[in-house]
Amino acid sequence: MKLLVASLLALTHYVAAFGALHKAAAVQINGAARPAGHLQKLCVRDVRRMHSPVLREYSTKVKITAESRAPLRQARIFFFYPSTIAGASVALYVSVTRLIAGLGGFRDDLVPLNDAGNLFVDAGVIAAAVWFLRADLKARSEQLEEVALELEGPPPKEKGGLEE
Repeated sequence: MKLLVASLLALTHYVAAFGALHKAAAVQINGAARPAGHLQKLCVRDVRRMHSPVLREYSTKVKITAESRAPLRQARIFFFYPSTIAGASVALYVSVTRLIAGLGGFRDDLVPLNDAGNLFVDAGVIAAAVWFLRADLKARSEQLEEVALELEGPPPKEKGGLEE
């Protein structure tokens, strides 16, 4: 309870400090005076850029063209990799519990060496599925960029911000 109260108090002080900063008459950015509201918009936009990947909206034509060049990629990303990771994770959990039971002496009908082999195979399948998923996601984003450049040209530059 004390931790919750302390957290709320710290949040209140942070909001008050940001409000005081926001009420400043003008902010000097790259030699141009700007209203204080611009600082808040600038900060939110910069935080989004720093903590999220660059996401670009693509037209339906670009998406369909990219899908036609790699027809099964979306099915692999949506169905195959998640189901493989989920199934191997369940098998890994079973292998770990069987290994613990065999090594702990709780069950004498288990062979720990076989369960350890299963554990490593399951971990390998999970690692491979994650690696291939990341590779497919990267290839999809690169292909979307390539098709967008081919069909629509370079993306428009964003106006505003610090690059003015």
